[in-house]
Amino acid sequence: MENYKYIDSTGVIIPDTGDIKTEVQNEFRAVFGDDLDVSDSTPQGLLIAAETNARANVVRNNAALANQINPNISGGIFLDAIWSLTGGERDKATRSQVMATLIGSPGTNIRARVRARTTAGDTFESVSSAKIDNTGKVNVLFQSLEFGPVPCGTGSLTEIVTSDAILGWDGITNDSPAVIGTLSQSDLSVRNLRRRTLALQAVSMPEAIISRLYTVDGVRSLSFRENISNQTQTIDGIEMKPHSIFVCVYGGTDDDVARTLLNTKSGGCAYNGNTNVSVVEPISGQTYEVTFERPEIINLLIKVYIRKGSLNTTGITTQAQTAIMMYANGEIEGESGFAVGEDISPFEIAGGVNEVYPELFVSKVEIAKESDGVFSTNEIPIALDEVAAITISAITVIIQ
Repeated sequence: MENYKYIDSTGVIIPDTGDIKTEVQNEFRAVFGDDLDVSDSTPQGLLIAAETNARANVVRNNAALANQINPNISGGIFLDAIWSLTGGERDKATRSQVMATLIGSPGTNIRARVRARTTAGDTFESVSSAKIDNTGKVNVLFQSLEFGPVPCGTGSLTEIVTSDAILGWDGITNDSPAVIGTLSQSDLSVRNLRRRTLALQAVSMPEAIISRLYTVDGVRSLSFRENISNQTQTIDGIEMKPHSIFVCVYGGTDDDVARTLLNTKSGGCAYNGNTNVSVVEPISGQTYEVTFERPEIINLLIKVYIRKGSLNTTGITTQAQTAIMMYANGEIEGESGFAVGEDISPFEIAGGVNEVYPELFVSKVEIAKESDGVFSTNEIPIALDEVAAITISAITVIIQ
């Protein structure tokens, strides 16, 4: 063990725990004699087990640390460092924010960071000081103490935290709902986005256009084709002008997508698509007409058959539905989910369920387009200008 090398030319090595235990047993016999009883029930057996566990933990720690140089496995600050090499940065967690109306006696000074609670018990605090005006009111921005999607509906911020009460401040409310905060971008999301944006620092090339588009806020997936000939061509079912590109983008605002395309594509390259946006180039002031495609949404129906076996049926339906939604949203490692131009496979959906809940025995998955309702175990083809969609209510779980 003292000569253990956890990296060689083939990659990271994790020795079998049984081999480590055998090595420790041999070390004990070398010290106390070959006739030493090393069975687990003996005192020395317990010491051997403890030493084996300690060495195995070192092995796993070394392997986990060594794997941080692999961007497809790394996480946390290691992944952030790798992604920064190509200009990427993790989306940070944000707090929910709401404009609150403070009610009280005119002239009352309200210090910053006073707290109030919603009817659901979530705590918000003010971000600045204020003074109640002659109307007996003042508007102050409040933010949640916790990061992430903390809800605050209209009229729900009503309780002043007792320890923060101020003489002359009588009440609080909000006339509009909060702008909901977000959690920090997950390692899974960062790894997926990094793979899609490796050409972020380039321009003109297909890889560069795709990379830039994936950095647009709200873009979930896209498809791309290029016609480099001087004639109109039909490529993968898409009719394209000479020397043009076709980009079908799901998500993001029209303006953001159009501006990104204008800034990234080659000069003189034509567009194709069903969405046209006028974009003013800020340096020259010229207005360009940018065209791209928005996908047709293909709503699906899914039936998943699960063999009960010895499982308790409580929660099976929810588990299966949750797993399918995770698969569809691309929240499973190595799966792109329901993306633009990606065919939908019942087999892949079943694999997604088992990835999330290995204990579920999926005997069959059937899928259908909502438009015809014809279920089948065959793949449903999705064109380059289409994207599949599913809602949890469209997933039927049949326990056999």
